[in-house]
Amino acid sequence: MKAFTRPELRLAHYLEEEQKLWREMLAGDVTAYEHLINRTYDLLFHYGTKFNSDRELIKDCIQDVFLGIWEKRDALNPDIPPKPYLLASLRRRLHRLASRLRMDCMDYYNESDIVFDLEFGVEYELIESENDRLLASRMTEMLNELPKRQKEAVFLRFYNDMEREEIALVMDIQPQSVSNLLQEAFKFIKSHWKAIVSLFLALPF
Repeated sequence: MKAFTRPELRLAHYLEEEQKLWREMLAGDVTAYEHLINRTYDLLFHYGTKFNSDRELIKDCIQDVFLGIWEKRDALNPDIPPKPYLLASLRRRLHRLASRLRMDCMDYYNESDIVFDLEFGVEYELIESENDRLLASRMTEMLNELPKRQKEAVFLRFYNDMEREEIALVMDIQPQSVSNLLQEAFKFIKSHWKAIVSLFLALPF
């Protein structure tokens, strides 16, 4: 039997609490509904900014998502993981709105080509060493060279701890397609990793 680390146990406990709130909300518990909103709002807003720069529009869409799940709570599956379901709902809503209004900041495109505009960043103020800042900068540049859909898969997998099936739900693709995106991203990173290591070895310590 696998021995879980403390971070893994904390994450598992967090997800269990989230699922409990989801089930209680679907049963009509207003307090659980409010807690679920508070727990996931920042994540949804952050994710929404990767598709659209209009912050007020994103807030309106998030509000519509939460109103929608409350209104149709009797028809929703209590076993669906709430976080990927909410992200997928926001993603679809932003896409439909962009398609309908032909907004300046989002071109008209098919669902499979929806644009995920992420720039990986570095918290430079948290890195004391100049050498470490340089390495972090180079690694960030490498990640930002990934195609947009690979970026989105990496973002959901490693920045939001989502499993392959959850990412597939959010991106509206097959789980195997998620695996393919991640494999291509890893292949790209691996091909550029030698240059990062060479830079690291050349730095004075």
